Amino acid sequence: MKKKSIIALFIGLLGMGSVATSCEDMLTPEMDRYTENFDGKDTVNFYLGIMANLQEMVEQNTILGEIRGDLTTTTQYTSDSIAGIANFTDLRDGDNELLNRAAYYKVINQCNFYLNKVDSLAAKNGVYYMQKETAQVLLIRAWTYMQLVQNYGSVPFITDPVDNANTGWETNPPKGFADANNLVDLLKNDLKQAQTYEERYGYPNYGSFNTGAVTVGHRYTMIFPADLVIADLYLLRGASQSDYELAAQHYYNYLEESDVAKIDGRNVAVATRISGSETSYSFMPSSWLSGVFTGMNYNPSTRTFVGIPSAANTSFGKVLTRIPQMYGYDIHSTNSTTSDEDDEGNTTVTTDGQITVSPNIRTRQIGPSIAYEKLNAAQQYKLVETNSDGIPTSIEYPEDTGDGRISGSAPYYRTDEGRVRFIQKFCATSSVYSDEASGGFSFRYVIPVYRTEQVYLRFAEAINRAGFPHYAFAILRDGLNNELIPELEDSVAVTTDEATGKKTYQMVAYFDSIDNGINYLTIDEMRRAADKPWLDFSSTVWTNTGIHAMGCGQSYDIDSLYTYDKVVAARVEEEIARSGASFEATASSLFSSVKQDAEEGTPGEGEEGGEEETGDPNIPGETEENPLPMADPVGANPAEINAVETLIADEMALETAFEGFRYYDLMRIARHKNNDVNSPVSNYGSYWMAWLISRRTLDLAPYEEPAMTDGTLFNLLSSPDNWYLPEPTY
Repeated sequence: MKKKSIIALFIGLLGMGSVATSCEDMLTPEMDRYTENFDGKDTVNFYLGIMANLQEMVEQNTILGEIRGDLTTTTQYTSDSIAGIANFTDLRDGDNELLNRAAYYKVINQCNFYLNKVDSLAAKNGVYYMQKETAQVLLIRAWTYMQLVQNYGSVPFITDPVDNANTGWETNPPKGFADANNLVDLLKNDLKQAQTYEERYGYPNYGSFNTGAVTVGHRYTMIFPADLVIADLYLLRGASQSDYELAAQHYYNYLEESDVAKIDGRNVAVATRISGSETSYSFMPSSWLSGVFTGMNYNPSTRTFVGIPSAANTSFGKVLTRIPQMYGYDIHSTNSTTSDEDDEGNTTVTTDGQITVSPNIRTRQIGPSIAYEKLNAAQQYKLVETNSDGIPTSIEYPEDTGDGRISGSAPYYRTDEGRVRFIQKFCATSSVYSDEASGGFSFRYVIPVYRTEQVYLRFAEAINRAGFPHYAFAILRDGLNNELIPELEDSVAVTTDEATGKKTYQMVAYFDSIDNGINYLTIDEMRRAADKPWLDFSSTVWTNTGIHAMGCGQSYDIDSLYTYDKVVAARVEEEIARSGASFEATASSLFSSVKQDAEEGTPGEGEEGGEEETGDPNIPGETEENPLPMADPVGANPAEINAVETLIADEMALETAFEGFRYYDLMRIARHKNNDVNSPVSNYGSYWMAWLISRRTLDLAPYEEPAMTDGTLFNLLSSPDNWYLPEPTY
């Protein structure tokens, strides 16, 4: 299919309009334009118009999702509008162009018009060709409602097209209001239909779009997979174990079947310098950056597989530059025209565009917070020596290295005001050495919506809350690799009464450990996982490396620091100190439950029947041939689940910082903790989230002096009512 200019995204902007104020929340004055020249059997331009409306909304949503979290901070050059949002002091919808609920409803209402008119039964050669496009519109509407709910809490749920200004639905919608608790139910029929269409016919593919500077493939950037949208909705609600299991199943389905969902170990490298008796270390993040962020021609090898593109200049379409400008980059957009004449004298004119960026300390309104820097510094990088067979032989823990991803996410840059960290997730450079960028920043032409590591972290979040913290931790430490997961076996164990000499036989489970494998999985958890299809990693599809390894080096058995027992037990203690409350299971008893030996070749005495039996063969459990059944597996410790969840939240910060997900991640996880009946105090999640955000400017390591917070911010965010933007005033 030939390439099309990205301007195709904008030629049919039905009802796009200008930035609306709060009283134009539904853009009703221009809705009559939706009904012009619309054929329900040929809707490409209309569909692309929906995608165009997503551009403005996603840019805004990304900013709102980052600057209210714990990883960013304002600067002396921050505008009042940005500062008001970041500090939760001025959140009036409509007065600030970033606080514009209408941007979300533009997308929703255009989807409503599409779905009202589309002929999903239109067929050619027995194929209902409109259904895969219809599925995308249903999913885009669902995803947009999810963003609305995350930002505004409770919003009018409207699925009918609005074509006049007098419906009153903004305040009295006939289908009621949507929030995190009911949204997945309100959308259930849409989601089921979309998934059915997607499974039947796949995704629409409109080739490649030319931004002026690079091409982006429609199939690998602007497609919303049904499994991911559905999984996110269940994870957001998080009202029960069933919700977490449904979320886990849908994440699993996508990850197992997708051709873009592989983590291949593009870790941050470390260079070692030895000068005399002194040894120093420098991070080199180019491999991590190139694998995650700087790929311009998006295809199955990229890790950002859903994103919204920006044009290089206005002649190609909408230019999305507000995010890098906020992070302190001056933007310059140019275009050029060249003419080529073929042998027959025909002239072809080609127009190209380019956005160039350069750091400017005086336009840097948002920078990385002290809390983000301290979190990175608290990690421990490991250098592992291996022999020619790849077997680890020694390990070293360099002092003061921390997590190497900060050198890629927010390296230092020398300005006339000194060395300053610039966030470069949207303007990456490949020339970072010794935690400093020398220049050569490149504009990123796609705003990420989904990327591989982010989806794995949400999968970990779901399976942890479903009761499987060890499997969740495996995603962080080792990755889900079918060769690293022990196989569960069973045998018969014999016990002898010392007084009577009587023997009792019982079925037991065991597994043989694997060198450098995921040997911290417990037998109880593996037994409970046996009937969970979303915890079956036996397929060779599962060959991923751990996400924590991206910034701290690959884990092996010889790593004695980043282990499940040590890291999780320490976090339980830290959470107790932070909350000032006692968990039912304290740190001292957290791992006190009896564990089966996982040593190779020790499945249990009596497996070979080597000892004489003395019991009554008519009594169950008295013979090896008729042993007692296995005891029921023990469930996960609630304190353990809570601790692993905070470690996942940390990994989200280390891996996906500044990409627009952080505030939404914190709110979602806080809801989980609030909904957990085993939480040590009521409103536990609210306090956790408020604590993190209120410490973002304090020069403290994670969990250092836990009583220290910005009291005003902590008190404000301790109430979930204050998490959300206020609804517009009509």
